[in-house]
Amino acid sequence: MSRTGSALFPRGSRSSYTEAPPEGGSAGHAGGGCVNDAEGGRRASAKPHFFISYAHMPPVGSRNPNLRVSQFYEDLCEAVLQLTPLPTAEPVGFMDETMHQGDNWAMKISEALATCRVFVPLYHPRLFRSTPCGQEWYTFAQRAANAPGGPAHNSAIVPVLWVGMRDAALPPVATAVQYNHSSFPRAYTEDGLYALMAQRHHQGLYEKVVYKLARRIVEVALETVVPVVEPVDFTTNPSAFPGRSPADELTIAVLAFKDSEVPEHRDRTWYGARRVDWQPYVRGGESALAEKAAQLARQCDLNPTVHEFDARADHLMELDRPQGPGVLLLDRWVLQDPHRAALVAEFARRNPAWVTVVEPWNRDDPQCAAQTRAMAELSDRVLHRRSARPSFRPAAGDGDDPEGVSTARDFGLAFQHAAIRAQKAFKERHLARSPGTGEPPGGSEGAGRGGERPRLREAFGAQRAPTGQLGTEDEYDDRDDDHDSTGGGEDEL
Repeated sequence: MSRTGSALFPRGSRSSYTEAPPEGGSAGHAGGGCVNDAEGGRRASAKPHFFISYAHMPPVGSRNPNLRVSQFYEDLCEAVLQLTPLPTAEPVGFMDETMHQGDNWAMKISEALATCRVFVPLYHPRLFRSTPCGQEWYTFAQRAANAPGGPAHNSAIVPVLWVGMRDAALPPVATAVQYNHSSFPRAYTEDGLYALMAQRHHQGLYEKVVYKLARRIVEVALETVVPVVEPVDFTTNPSAFPGRSPADELTIAVLAFKDSEVPEHRDRTWYGARRVDWQPYVRGGESALAEKAAQLARQCDLNPTVHEFDARADHLMELDRPQGPGVLLLDRWVLQDPHRAALVAEFARRNPAWVTVVEPWNRDDPQCAAQTRAMAELSDRVLHRRSARPSFRPAAGDGDDPEGVSTARDFGLAFQHAAIRAQKAFKERHLARSPGTGEPPGGSEGAGRGGERPRLREAFGAQRAPTGQLGTEDEYDDRDDDHDSTGGGEDEL
């Protein structure tokens, strides 16, 4: 670690940096320079020199707790630039600041993971609970596993202690990383980099740690041979970290139209090619509401998956052995289809308390504004709401407020509220089961009263009526009230 200047970059080394790209190449972006290929040769690259992997923190009031991560990333980029002749036109590293949302975020991360020289995880309890972070680690590790000499000689992982962590709290893949922090200041090894940044009197120690980390990143990039590979969607890979509790696995179910099935009286520009592409707040928006919901769920330290409600209904309505919490994003316009209204009515009858309902309703949409009262009444009839239901409202109403979530800003608060409440209800249900039996306390009838619960397909015995026809009031009011005991309460927002 005492080497300086040109000693870091031995002339003629096959891993050495180059000031300019080979003929026909380009300096590239996110670091430029050269990257070793599987045979040890040099390839022109527009690749990041290092990849920062960290768990996004949920907002604290109006403050962004990820700002210090961004500051560290910028300081680390500057330090690496000082230690290498890399081109300065683009950043030398890669860090996802999109909160896993927007256009092609998965593709951009996958490309960086397929080409970066060094993987830099920020150790934090949230990192090892994050499925995307685990998938990032796994994706990079596969490159090292296929390198000459195997992963033992090509780990190319330089961890950063973002907070102090005991070895016992680290998963096996982290404890297997051979990296010694003993040469770093004690304040860093005990409390982590975040503590140094948060305390002004440690500014000098912080700068020293950043420099030492940059030196180590440069050394690892020179000493290891991690092959560049074709990008593979990292979200399709398993996580490198141990499995999480079922209570952390959130199902986001969308009940909406796709543009090809929108009835004639409804504006189809709010919908997309898939039902999960519904965007009720931005006409023709590129980012679906379900995408935003998944981002919000990750901020709550949940692992979300997005599905069409129609395809996931049996899973969500399973009362005997519920598999995890869920949130239903319900487009009230869909309830005009009697077939799908019957599906929602069956969901309401079974009443799983660990699946909450959020009903976005954009009152800036002229069609919604004109049908607010009628559609709210239809929703009430189908969901068979009771006076005991939660009355959470994201914004103050005028007494005639139908409780729809009227703005994208309100949706953020409403969704996180719903997701956390669903998780809490699932934990209460999951923990309440009798140990070793898989049954609720009091026997197998805890999931409902009387005999066998009805099957979902029994809800569709009647012939399907034409789409666009409003259901009648009596159509959904002839159900019994036994659903109050099946799931333990109803949660609509």
